[in-house]
Amino acid sequence: MKISNNHILALIAAMLAITCVMSVCSPIRFERQQAGREQAVKERLVKIRYAEEKYRRANGTYSGSFDILVREGYLADSLQYIPFAGKKKFDLTATTQISKSGRQIPLMECGAMYNDYLSGLDENSIANLIEEANNAGRYPGLKIGDITTPNDNAGNWE
Repeated sequence: MKISNNHILALIAAMLAITCVMSVCSPIRFERQQAGREQAVKERLVKIRYAEEKYRRANGTYSGSFDILVREGYLADSLQYIPFAGKKKFDLTATTQISKSGRQIPLMECGAMYNDYLSGLDENSIANLIEEANNAGRYPGLKIGDITTPNDNAGNWE
């Protein structure tokens, strides 16, 4: 069987066209998957914030522990786990800060890193997100609250 040069060139051109289309579609696909995963994480973070605020109103401080929130009925057990991250839990921390006037200010922070909820997606895109956040001095993921400065437990996406 004889293959002409025109057939080989046509095949190579088709392969190049497919490669170009895939290189354009890959970031678009990543952004779409990222947006879907981030929406699920944000929904859980909002529920955790609500549970922590209910706990604070009842006890005067934040719990900083999923075990306490679940045991006392403020939060469903499944909500402590980061979506798309297997059985990895959100990072939850609570503290109390003393203001200049001597008043105690309860603070809490709960978050999920990009590596956790974006696992299984394009590693280079995840690394770029982390590097961009670190260079800008931001948390490399999604979080609510802040244990260094009071912010009414706002999310870093709000």
